[in-house]
Amino acid sequence: MGRKALEKTRKPLNKKAEGWLRALFPKLQDKKLNRLTLDEIAQLMGKSKSTIYSYFTTKEEIYQNSVTLILQDLEETIYSELPENTSLEVLYGEILLKLSKGINGISIHFLHQIQSHFPAIWELIMQYTNKFLNMLKAIYEKGMATGEFRKFNTDLLMAMDNHFVLSIMTATGRFGKNGITLNELVMEYLELRILALRSKQ
Repeated sequence: MGRKALEKTRKPLNKKAEGWLRALFPKLQDKKLNRLTLDEIAQLMGKSKSTIYSYFTTKEEIYQNSVTLILQDLEETIYSELPENTSLEVLYGEILLKLSKGINGISIHFLHQIQSHFPAIWELIMQYTNKFLNMLKAIYEKGMATGEFRKFNTDLLMAMDNHFVLSIMTATGRFGKNGITLNELVMEYLELRILALRSKQ
């Protein structure tokens, strides 16, 4: 009987490895993620396969760690130093600017690939997205309560926002192939939202 192989202990992620993952992320935006091999990913990272294996066991683990870092960066960008004691419309506009900065470089194609082939990573993206949408819901509700926004059914607004995330942000056939970036798509959607909400004075 052969001896059972011992699973190799992986190194914990450090700042150096996190730097590799952040540098890898933009290189994945136009790739067919499900077809990439670890050899190809190692080449994109400029590292040997043995170096990659010392930190990661699968390409999904690489993708997940890379996405997690980008989501953390995005969250920090959006939620840090938001203006206080200002109108909700100004606050909303500031959030849009921060969101635009944070998602710059993320492609519709990439999101479609993740949604189609890596459900665990997509669930992670949805957790961050739902947190953001719930923040928008709180702004909607406060604006309606104070009269700054027109009254709408917030459950309907949230359902529309979720549809936008699940079906429109990943619609490579309709938008990605027409040269529309994710940044442009999100900004136009949220600008339409605030135009509809703005109360007539």
